[in-house]
Amino acid sequence: MDILKALTNYHIEELISSEQLSERTKNVCKKGSLDTLYKILIYYLKNENFKKIQNCGEKTNKELIAMSEKFISEYNISMEDLDMSDENVNFEKFKFFCFENFAMPTLETEKFRQEFFDKKFPFFKYLLLVLSKVLNEREYFIFEHNFNYLIGKNKMTLQAIGNIYGITRERIRQISQMIPYKLEETIARFAHEQEYFNNYFSYKLDIKDDYILITSITADKINEQEQLPLTAKFYALAFSVLYLKSYTMFQDKGLTYANYFIIKNEIYKQFDFPAFYNEVLERLSKRIEANYTVDFDQFLKKYLKKNEAGIFSRVKTTVTDILALELAIEVNDNNQVVFKRNTLVKLSESIVEILEEEQRPLKLLEIHKRLATKTSRAPQNIESLRSSILSIDNIVAIGKTSTYSLIDWKGVKTGTIKELVKEYLEQFDEPKHISDISDFVTKYRDTVDKNVLSNLKLDKTGTFVFFKKGFIGLGNKKYKRLSGKHGQLNLL
Repeated sequence: MDILKALTNYHIEELISSEQLSERTKNVCKKGSLDTLYKILIYYLKNENFKKIQNCGEKTNKELIAMSEKFISEYNISMEDLDMSDENVNFEKFKFFCFENFAMPTLETEKFRQEFFDKKFPFFKYLLLVLSKVLNEREYFIFEHNFNYLIGKNKMTLQAIGNIYGITRERIRQISQMIPYKLEETIARFAHEQEYFNNYFSYKLDIKDDYILITSITADKINEQEQLPLTAKFYALAFSVLYLKSYTMFQDKGLTYANYFIIKNEIYKQFDFPAFYNEVLERLSKRIEANYTVDFDQFLKKYLKKNEAGIFSRVKTTVTDILALELAIEVNDNNQVVFKRNTLVKLSESIVEILEEEQRPLKLLEIHKRLATKTSRAPQNIESLRSSILSIDNIVAIGKTSTYSLIDWKGVKTGTIKELVKEYLEQFDEPKHISDISDFVTKYRDTVDKNVLSNLKLDKTGTFVFFKKGFIGLGNKKYKRLSGKHGQLNLL
């Protein structure tokens, strides 16, 4: 029979209760380094009694002999049965470490023996059990509801929690301040056992060379593996403490992020990550009316403590990922950090941008259609849009065609057809034929000869005079002779 599987190895503190041992017997065993059942049984099998242990009187000797014979008889134990492998030794060591540090009952830890041996120990599942011992009932409730550590546990105000326990908001605040320290201290104690303990679990972390990346995907994988509801924020805190000897997390442990970066100490010591990150956040918190760039290398060197080529390259790679993944900031092809506009784009700016993209005058309906794909603030009413466009200083209307242009575009005529014809005729000392006039007008307007002529004839101001054979002149001009290539010109 495998005694190590059948017989639970209890701590002396637990044996006091279960085997009704005296306090004096407990103290004698502790001083004699017989602090577990296995050690007591081995000592008895070797020595047949406990008289050689310092301060062990007859009563203590009888108590220990009676208990030892009970277990030896019940499980038919020999000395060979108690010979433990290295893995068993490590598990027993871990089990009693947890009992002594966190008052974790032996039977609770025993449930994880096989997973420990399979090197699939569910550390975080176990950690929650430990926390239920380290924190009292009220502290654990605050842990669940005030730190965004657990999925599905809505964050409650301090006042709401205080109301549940009948204490003030200020008292809850004081208690909540201590919980992260208790959490970190608990995980730190496990970290001290890393030399052997770290070999018994594996989480296949997303390690990117010089940093460990913790995201919601990381959390989901571990949660599925161990049937847990923990957030990335919790895992980031835990791993940053577990791997404190090699890594450091620079982000505020009290805040919630989309991505958590635990930086290798080798480069963390050479670059002021918190100061750099805070400057970026400060820049982003200000109003940015237009995109601007900062030289990436110069920006980094402000916070570099040791300017070595190898360190600088590694820092640059890590920071590039932090900017992109957490802050959505790009480093462009010119090695510049791009700080993008963070103010709302005005409707007028969207309209100007559309014209600049098209590089041609656009009709009102075209602008309206483009706006609908660009912004949710586009006016539904066409006439409202027309009014908005007419109020933009650097946009002009082209005649009465509901077409609009940027004012600084060359080669764009903004007048009406009549104004264009007048401009054309003012260049000449003789009337011009309608075909010539139309050739000029159609450079700037989508129209035909007939429409141009009709437009001019509707004019009631006397601006234009009409001659036979399709010639047109200006009423304010005195032409020396009314003749042309088509022969003598006469007024109609």
